[in-house]
Amino acid sequence: MVGLLRHHVFRRLYGAHVIHLLGNEFTFIAVLGLLKELSGSGLSFAAGTVFRFLPYVVASFFAGPLLEKWEKRRVMVVCNLLRGILVSLFFWITDAAYLWAVYAVLMMVNVCSAFFNPSMQVVIVQSVEPESRLSANSLITGTNALMMFIGQGIAAYLVYAFSFRFNFLLDAGCYFLSLLFLLRLPAIQTPHADAEARGFFGRLLEGFRYVKKNASIRKVLFLQMMERVTGSYYVLLMFFILEERQQPLYLFGLLDIPLGIGGVLAGLLVSKWAERLDPRRIDALLAGALWVISISVWLMFHSGHVAVWMATTFFLAIASFSLVILSVTRLQRMADPAFLARVFSVREMVCMGAYSLSCLVIGWGTEWLKSAAIADGIAGFGIVAGVIWMLLRTKAAALDGKN
Repeated sequence: MVGLLRHHVFRRLYGAHVIHLLGNEFTFIAVLGLLKELSGSGLSFAAGTVFRFLPYVVASFFAGPLLEKWEKRRVMVVCNLLRGILVSLFFWITDAAYLWAVYAVLMMVNVCSAFFNPSMQVVIVQSVEPESRLSANSLITGTNALMMFIGQGIAAYLVYAFSFRFNFLLDAGCYFLSLLFLLRLPAIQTPHADAEARGFFGRLLEGFRYVKKNASIRKVLFLQMMERVTGSYYVLLMFFILEERQQPLYLFGLLDIPLGIGGVLAGLLVSKWAERLDPRRIDALLAGALWVISISVWLMFHSGHVAVWMATTFFLAIASFSLVILSVTRLQRMADPAFLARVFSVREMVCMGAYSLSCLVIGWGTEWLKSAAIADGIAGFGIVAGVIWMLLRTKAAALDGKN
């Protein structure tokens, strides 16, 4: 992993990513505080999640074919500039009558993210050798978790000692600082000789046809969608801790500490052993990861002890982050370079679409049922999804054997 940081393109991209991730953690807990202050219902937490990801899903639908023709460094610079300006606007929203403005800003921020994230994936693939991509994904995912650990710890303290509103200004500063790293990247563009001839809608449809014809890519996308559905427990956790248990906001932030530690450990473990295992064992581990997530969710919402919440969060993080690292690496290897931006745009669209819909269902359900009952449904869904994944992979292996 350390060798990757000697690569000047990856090092600058990684530096920009670390800085804006840290800022994201400041804003995440601050948005919870803002929604709680302005509304406070479980449905408002879920709506906040939906307004974060629904525009992300819609924008991802169009992002792939557009990004093919756009220079990736410029896209990332513009996206972070806009995100820095937008998150600073949260600081000034103080009246419940302007709750709609919170949702509007969330929507615009995540439209920018829908273009930033696929661009980053293209830069990773173009700048990192194939044999180093698992390590690169492990490093980035582990760093995501580490920034969650560090950022939420700092954010929780700031919320406790001062006000959650200052976190928005810190996040804006992080976005602007990340620009200094992104501006030093070389121009990165994926040339396609027939891009003009096909046109935007031609490339859009071609990307979906490519995913539809590639069964292996579809199966990996299915796995990631299932992980995102189980990951919607997070919006339930907001309601569980802040409303049902009437705990202070900083306690919710502190629970991200074991989540971050587990993610860092997942990055280290996957980078060490994943290349040594054959695909069948990795498939079994991916199913096992879904089952670990499901069991952890069930235990989390059937216990009233903070120590249990932290322990289950830790094991859930190891399973979830490991699944993401392995599945993203598979997609990078499977996808034709000419379709890379479109494949990852489809990935963002279907995964965040599944997550948004799940969060909306959970938010509505918490208005009628206790959190424990909703957690039972999430856990059961994850167990069934793991079984389906194993059946799909067993069938694929049997077909490969016949061929």
